[in-house]
Amino acid sequence: MRRALFVFCCLAIACGQSITVEPPAIESPVATEEVVEHAPRAERVDADARPRERAPEPPPVADPVEEARAVAEAAREAFEARYPLHGVTFHFLARVRAEPRTDAGVVGYLRRGARFRASERVPGVGCARGWHEVPGSGFVCRGEGFLVGSEPQTFEPSPEPPSLEDALPYPYAYAGREDVAQYWRLPTIDEERRAREAFAALSASPPAVTSDAGVPEVVVDADGVAADVADEVEAPPAPGTGANEAQEATVVDPALVAAARGVVELPSYVRLRMRRGFYVSLDGEESDGARTFLRTVRGAYLPADALVPNEPPAHRGVVLGESWPLPIGFVFRGGARRLRREAATERFREDGAFERLTPFVVAGTLQRGNHGYLVTGDGAVVRRSAVRVAQRHPRPNEIPADARWIHIDLAEQTLVAYEGDRPLFATVTSTGRAGFETPTGVFRIQSKHVSTTMDDLDAGDEAYLIEDVPWTMYFEGNYAIHAAFWHSSFGHVRSHGCINLAPADARWVFGFAGPELPASWHGVFASRTRPGAWVVITDGGADLAL
Repeated sequence: MRRALFVFCCLAIACGQSITVEPPAIESPVATEEVVEHAPRAERVDADARPRERAPEPPPVADPVEEARAVAEAAREAFEARYPLHGVTFHFLARVRAEPRTDAGVVGYLRRGARFRASERVPGVGCARGWHEVPGSGFVCRGEGFLVGSEPQTFEPSPEPPSLEDALPYPYAYAGREDVAQYWRLPTIDEERRAREAFAALSASPPAVTSDAGVPEVVVDADGVAADVADEVEAPPAPGTGANEAQEATVVDPALVAAARGVVELPSYVRLRMRRGFYVSLDGEESDGARTFLRTVRGAYLPADALVPNEPPAHRGVVLGESWPLPIGFVFRGGARRLRREAATERFREDGAFERLTPFVVAGTLQRGNHGYLVTGDGAVVRRSAVRVAQRHPRPNEIPADARWIHIDLAEQTLVAYEGDRPLFATVTSTGRAGFETPTGVFRIQSKHVSTTMDDLDAGDEAYLIEDVPWTMYFEGNYAIHAAFWHSSFGHVRSHGCINLAPADARWVFGFAGPELPASWHGVFASRTRPGAWVVITDGGADLAL
């Protein structure tokens, strides 16, 4: 080995090249071992660097307007499906029954001109042309005062519907002179003259009751249905009164009977002889060029120059709450002095006068000698005798804790409406004067009527006739709570026993008290399924509590 290396070196030198020879590497022995593969170590990843999962989309924000619109649309579609037909009332009053049978109880009625929706024909008894359900859980007989069809129904002349959103449902006027004639149609000049002559003869004759006069001829329409004033009664009797339906159908408006009292002979075109101060509800105006007549809601005609438009009282009661708690005072005497106390002397000084029927929160009481005084919220003082005070009355035990009820205090001439024990509304009223006292006790509303005629034609000098007294709620026999548009004496006794309210107040109470009046109905009767609100009438007895 060494010899070979020597020879190689010599050859290299001989060739003139230098060469570097490194000693051979000595290999170390290699140890073998079993190779074990390990799982790769998880690397730490910053949480911020880790890819994020997509968050779920938030639910869309509900639009209350759209939701309300959708609910209303669904309700409308359900209503259309249940009541696809259209109807109109052509009798002056046409009955709604509890079931599709002629012997079923009367639950309400519609007035001439009222438009309504109706179901398809339903099975029933006693109606030749078919029964239909109407909104309000009632049934009407087609042809018995009602027209029903697939398209909106109408007839002429069709009166305007009552205005249920205003203080009064109709405009009113009263006869400004004696012996004003109501005519069934527009009279000729000669017919007006003959009516005046008949009234003059009537005034010279002793009173006598004869058969009815002036009932118009019944007109039959193209559908074979009587289209005039059949069943022209006022509010039909409530269910359970024992009234005979067949006899009831022949009863006419009391005004028609009155037209024949004391009559020598009235022309057939005259409906009624009106005395000065008799009131009518108005539906429109018609003219023949030279003369102008006003048409009543009942379809009669009166000379426009004989009527004076009514100006109803504007008083409104108080909706109770935090700012207006009981007791509430109403200054009912005109010219009541507004007083102030001098801080130094405590003496009173005058500070003007209260406007009549001004309401105020009673903040305190004072006594000076024999006279009592009330203190208003702003510190004014007024004589107690000039004020009617509406104050809290305990709920009678028979009235449920959540029921609606109305309290009338005859001594104070006030009315307070409650829901359970919470007072909601307070106002002043006019109840029955001496000889016509309003009864006391606990009652229930028996029936409600948008309007109904009230009269007493046999009362001599106190005879009266008021067509369409608004917002009438009967609670005991002929006693009712209703609007009085013909006077503003609230706070004083005045009526023949009914409870008179200013029109706006009567409308509020009418909407508050059960039974609820279904859409298009003119009147509704209370029943087990349509309970009437409670009415509590007392005659004072409670001292003013503050």
